[in-house]
Amino acid sequence: MLIGSNTFAQAGAGLNPKRAKQIEAIKIGFITRRLDLSPEQSQKFWAVYNQYQNDLNDILRQKRQSRIANADNPDKLIDDDFAYDSKILKIKKDYRHKFSNILTPEQVKSLYLAEKDFRDELIKQLRNRAANRPQN
Repeated sequence: MLIGSNTFAQAGAGLNPKRAKQIEAIKIGFITRRLDLSPEQSQKFWAVYNQYQNDLNDILRQKRQSRIANADNPDKLIDDDFAYDSKILKIKKDYRHKFSNILTPEQVKSLYLAEKDFRDELIKQLRNRAANRPQN
């Protein structure tokens, strides 16, 4: 169902565009099935969801850059991590309300569960591939 471990392993470190699109397409299908979106909901939802993902990815990218820049300063690294985590939480809260304008409460709940399940499945496949990889 999902792309292999190479795709997942690269996700945090500059995934090549083709693999990123493959994962994104699979994720879209996964979430669409889980939410059982009407055509009208789908059109509105994906525009908002894509912006949500862009906003989260921007903060996560900034957080990674900050961690690299502050690797030798543990106090600043921790403070910055907390600040970025607060920004992530704010984005999630803001978008929860935006999603609620499009989706039913049950669909909003299903969205967050679907995202978690999708991540869990990717991690599971990564672990399975790593365990089955021949040892040199």
